[in-house]
Amino acid sequence: MSFWKNFGAVVGAAVVAGAMSTGAAHAGVQDGVDAGAAASVYKLTVVPGSMTDPQWPLDWSKAESATLTCDPAGGSHPQAEKACELIAESGSIARIAQGAYCPRIYSPVTAFSVGSEKYRETYSNRWCLNSDKGAVFQF
Repeated sequence: MSFWKNFGAVVGAAVVAGAMSTGAAHAGVQDGVDAGAAASVYKLTVVPGSMTDPQWPLDWSKAESATLTCDPAGGSHPQAEKACELIAESGSIARIAQGAYCPRIYSPVTAFSVGSEKYRETYSNRWCLNSDKGAVFQF
C-alpha cells in the first residue's frame, strides 16, 4: 500500500471519528450555528523525521495529532481560534509563512494535514515549523 493510501486511511478514519465526537456530523442548528453548514475540518499531524532523508525516517510511533475545525473553531486543537484565524487570513495552511527565527539545528519534523486541505512539508526542526506556521501545528 502506498504511503498516502496508508496515511489517508489512518487519519481519515480519525477525522470522521473526531467530527462525530464533536457533533460536526449532526445536522441541525446547535447554539445558533447551522451544523449542516460546511465547516472546515483538518486532521493535523506532526511526525519526527523526513520523507526524503533516509538517515531521518518518519517515526510514526512519536507522531502528535490534533483535529481542528473552523467555522466555528473547535476540535481537539488547544489553540483552535488562533489556528483558524491564521488559515483564514492566509487562505490555506500552505500559504501561511510567518518567517520567524529558525535555529540551525537539524532534527527534522514533517507536518501533515488531511481533510479540508491536503498538506505536507518537512522542516529542519520543530521550532522552525512552529515559527513558520504559528498556532496551526502547536499542539
